[in-house]
Amino acid sequence: MDIPKKAGTTTASPILVYLIAIYAASLLIANILANHMIVFIHWTTTAGILTFPITYILASVLAEVYGYGWARRAAWLSLALSALLALLIQLSLMLPQPEWYDGTMFATAIGGTWRIVVASLLAFTVGKFVNDRTFRHLKQGREGMRGFTFRAMASSIGGHIVDTTIFTLVAFAGVIPWDALPEMIVLQVCLKWGYEWLALPLTIQVVKWVAVKETASVSAA
Repeated sequence: MDIPKKAGTTTASPILVYLIAIYAASLLIANILANHMIVFIHWTTTAGILTFPITYILASVLAEVYGYGWARRAAWLSLALSALLALLIQLSLMLPQPEWYDGTMFATAIGGTWRIVVASLLAFTVGKFVNDRTFRHLKQGREGMRGFTFRAMASSIGGHIVDTTIFTLVAFAGVIPWDALPEMIVLQVCLKWGYEWLALPLTIQVVKWVAVKETASVSAA
């Protein structure tokens, strides 16, 4: 359902800017929250699970409405901002501190963000590649919203498995017990995919609403 483009126009619309901003912010928040562990029933996972699935939902919206070019731009922008976040956190820890200030709590809380961001960069790049390639393959020969539910969920499960496995191993190997890693991977994949499944009706409505708004905007231009 790529929206029609006005000839010679490459400017991003306000709606697209908002979607990319939410996309990038969700990944940044997930990287910070990933420093904190939570328990879901009897299994351990990171608090990053609260916002990370939003990036996959928005990725489906961007790919479905605006095409893969904008979906890739949003992904690379988000990854670049994540790298900048990790760099600035490490720089802040290296700079001199006042004698009266104890920065150990800050360092303990998010000092490991650099490792999480590195894991996120690797995992997100590979997972996003798997997600987008699968989505694109399933979309071939289909117009409009036909088959969107299947391709959105089928593409995301592959992306989640690859992304979560790489992220968990790179970010937490040697930090948490090895026997906790497999259950963390399985739990996060299930939670992320379940999150998307529950949010699918909303995702479909967002895709339709954005497509209608953007089409009307282009037609009126």
